[in-house]
Amino acid sequence: MTEDNKTNRFATLKRVAAEFSALGQLYACAHIKDLSVTGPVEIMPSKNDGMILALVKKGAIDLEINMQRHVIGKNCLVVIPHGAIHRFHCTEGESDIVVLTFSTEFLHSVNINFTAISIPTFVDHQSPAQELTTEECDLLMRYFELLSLNASSHINEQIEANIAASIAAAVVYQLVAFFYKHIGDASATKGQRSCRNAYVHDFIKLAHVHFAQERSVGFYADKLCISPKYLSLLVKEVTGKSAARWIDDLVLMEAKNLLRFSGKNVQQVAYALNFSNQSSFGKYFKHMTGQSPTEYQKS
Repeated sequence: MTEDNKTNRFATLKRVAAEFSALGQLYACAHIKDLSVTGPVEIMPSKNDGMILALVKKGAIDLEINMQRHVIGKNCLVVIPHGAIHRFHCTEGESDIVVLTFSTEFLHSVNINFTAISIPTFVDHQSPAQELTTEECDLLMRYFELLSLNASSHINEQIEANIAASIAAAVVYQLVAFFYKHIGDASATKGQRSCRNAYVHDFIKLAHVHFAQERSVGFYADKLCISPKYLSLLVKEVTGKSAARWIDDLVLMEAKNLLRFSGKNVQQVAYALNFSNQSSFGKYFKHMTGQSPTEYQKS
């Protein structure tokens, strides 16, 4: 995103938001409360350079990401990742929506252990949004309010940037905690998990811990004392994705995070993900994404 596009987006959000704050060009927070007064919010198609989070407590967002349209309702969190081309429209009426935009520069400063977590697996692979409970929405609102207050303090921008990076990291870990809770809730039956769903729940937890070193379904099946074929069948039935695909998605997300944000070169990323050499990692990455690691890093 060019500086002009970023400034225009900040100006649009500032115009319609009941509350708005920004820390330079690092990040901005906008709280949209009543569109019956300001009219609809429209952000024209643009390529996201960084990350956007939108929490919808009331009202709705009509969102188009990479040519696919989604209508996001109340109690949903929207994650718009780096590089996504999107159009953003909030309908008129009573609304309670918080939008946070983070620049790539800011994301570089957020210290997160991506080896142990992966946010996008929290969000349904067919939707950019995840439905939350009222309590989870309220908790996220508190984090977002802290980011907004921090951007409004105007005392020392460097200190404020460090504070914001810590809060943003806490938001990421909180989302992962929500993910584990939702997986547990989904696999519960009258307060107790069935044996089949328990295997799936435990596989996903194991995969988040070991994916950087272990890409074989057999490794996880051994840990769970079942056959790889049976594990694959269970995971596919419960989640709609195969066990191998779960592992690949985690590996690819970590690879993309490392290539884009860690400062590591391709060889270092390959070794961090336990590939035997840079060539084997490059073939794997291109087969899965259609781009070489270098092409992705430069895009």
